[in-house]
Amino acid sequence: MNIFKNIKSALTSIIIVALIAFGAGYWFSGPADHGAEKNIVDEHAEHGLDAEVTDAGEVVWTCSMHPQIQLPKPGKCPLCFMDLIPLEKGGQSGDEVISLRQISLTSQSRKLAGIATSIVEKRNVSVETRMVGKVDYDETRIGTITAWTGGRIDKLYIDYTGSTVRKGQAMASIYSPELLTAQAELIQAVKAKDALRGSSMKVVKDTAMRTEKASREKLRLLGLSKTQIANIIKKGKAAQHMTLYSPMSGIVIKKNVVEGVYVKTGTPIYTIADLSRVWVILEAYESDLPWIKMGMLVNFTTEAYPGKSFEGKVVYIDPVVNEKTRTIRIRLEVPNKGLKLKPGMFVRAVSQVDKNAETQLVIPASAPLITGKRAVVYIAVDGKEGVYEGREIVLGPKAGDYYVVKYGLVAGEQVVTKGNFKIDSALQIIAKPSMMNPESGVKTVVHGYGETPAAHTLPPMFVSKLVYLKQDFNKLMEKAESGNVEESRTLYSKFFDNIKEINSSGLKGDSSLVWKELSMLLANDAVLGSGVQDGLRLKSITAETSKHFMRLDMAFDISALAKQAGTTVETPDVFKTQLGKVYSSYSAFTEALAVDNLQGAQKQAAFMAEELKKIDHAALSVDAHKVWMNALKNINDGIDAIRGAKDIVGVRAGLEPLSYGMTDAIEKLGINSTQPVYEIFCPMAFDFKGAKWLQSDENVRNPYFGEAMLQCGEVERQLKGKE
Repeated sequence: MNIFKNIKSALTSIIIVALIAFGAGYWFSGPADHGAEKNIVDEHAEHGLDAEVTDAGEVVWTCSMHPQIQLPKPGKCPLCFMDLIPLEKGGQSGDEVISLRQISLTSQSRKLAGIATSIVEKRNVSVETRMVGKVDYDETRIGTITAWTGGRIDKLYIDYTGSTVRKGQAMASIYSPELLTAQAELIQAVKAKDALRGSSMKVVKDTAMRTEKASREKLRLLGLSKTQIANIIKKGKAAQHMTLYSPMSGIVIKKNVVEGVYVKTGTPIYTIADLSRVWVILEAYESDLPWIKMGMLVNFTTEAYPGKSFEGKVVYIDPVVNEKTRTIRIRLEVPNKGLKLKPGMFVRAVSQVDKNAETQLVIPASAPLITGKRAVVYIAVDGKEGVYEGREIVLGPKAGDYYVVKYGLVAGEQVVTKGNFKIDSALQIIAKPSMMNPESGVKTVVHGYGETPAAHTLPPMFVSKLVYLKQDFNKLMEKAESGNVEESRTLYSKFFDNIKEINSSGLKGDSSLVWKELSMLLANDAVLGSGVQDGLRLKSITAETSKHFMRLDMAFDISALAKQAGTTVETPDVFKTQLGKVYSSYSAFTEALAVDNLQGAQKQAAFMAEELKKIDHAALSVDAHKVWMNALKNINDGIDAIRGAKDIVGVRAGLEPLSYGMTDAIEKLGINSTQPVYEIFCPMAFDFKGAKWLQSDENVRNPYFGEAMLQCGEVERQLKGKE
């Protein structure tokens, strides 16, 4: 028992001593990890690299191999277990951040990276497309001599290939029992007709004439010419052999039979080709296809005639790509004077785009970092030395030392042509969007709607535009999934227009940067989608569009915004259509007030009252009926005020309750109309109390002040999208 007591006492003493030693060491030395952290940060500072810090002043730590890892404390990367390093700032202090892909470089950094830029410009591009191919027969000038009836070949007048023949030249003599029988029938029919020449029986004479005609037609179908048939009748004796004649002039390129063989009807005997015009079949790469057009002239040379150039016209471009060679067949039609071009000859061709063609926006070929049809370029920000902005653009075809830019740049911008990959690598290291890692840096934007505390409040107009953009996106995805290429192209064009119409000037901070990044990607998708030609490519573009819109939806929580912005209660389509007619009269009413037309406004107000009476609200649900009654009260108050008004001032006073009622009805119950509906606010109306009205476009036309202050007002939000 004493032994266990002694052991327990000894263990307790050891633990106490260890704790005291640890505490003393910690007291005298301080936390070791804080010292290491400070050393690493200081080392970065010595190299001119500022560390990214949080709002609380803490250094952000990242992994050089996995920049998406960003932690508040140093340690090991959870993916590769490398030591974390301070996250370098993307821009120097004082730089205004205009893009998630922005980076600032010191003069020393630019020198080490070898940064060089060129101006984005419009210019005439001269493109030489080089192709190889060979001469081939013109298939429209190939003829085949066949046996029109079964029989025996007794004589071949042309007994070797390569012989030159003329049209109508005798080619072969064939013995045919079937032909002998047909000739005998004709001779008998002619004799019968002659014998009945003096007969008074018209029916018999007509029968004899029809028999002769049928016999002549039978011989014609067996290949005899009118002259041969006439000779048979003249001689009154059937010919033992039938001579086959050449249907065209040319070269015999194939002899299929020999003398003495028996042939069946349709057996090929000779094949003749007219070489006065030939085809040249060329192979063109996919990338060269944009520069090759139907009808253009192409020059080519052959080994047989060094220094001599021939010319042909493009008459056919194969719609299918050879999957093995990834080339496309181009057919030229070439006059062959003197028969110099022989089928099978190899040729080298060059097509050249007209230098006087329309100028195109181009960048040097070294500027883009290419990922398929898309490309990332870096722009030197105007007026900010050493500041560069990454941008994804859509490229057209390559034109020599240049690429044509379809979308994403404007003339006059400075694009990086050397050192661009180093800039891209630097952005990747600091966890910003780049070619190698395009999804970095996009954060979820807190929009301030619902119960979430707002870090950023999105402008109502921007919110409504996002909601309708999501509706357009859903329609686009539905049509693309059905495989309808043509309608998908149309919807992509509309999608592009709607993206560009969104005014983001009211966005602040991260929300502005995130919108700029994701709207850029979606606009590029729309440009590619509006020009798509096949279902496979449509599927690929749609997948990218879906991925990009999902990121936009997550960043701004558009799905939640759409639920909040949607109609609060369901209503029948009949009701929405009737309300749409009321809105049409309302719209005409406000337009009349905007141009100070009192009589026109009163007339439209009367029309509006009539349309209002036609609305059948009996089919509305209890909730919808309650909403409609509240809205209707304001609408009727406005119409009553307009009816009792003695001047335009009184009419404008009635517009205020009328507009509030129409807004509630359209927003909460919905409306069927082909035009969009915008809510516009004038802060100066009614002695700066302010008032709103509705319009079908964003060009402000103030009905409260008319011509005196026509453009006073601000578009606040969109209540309905365009059909």
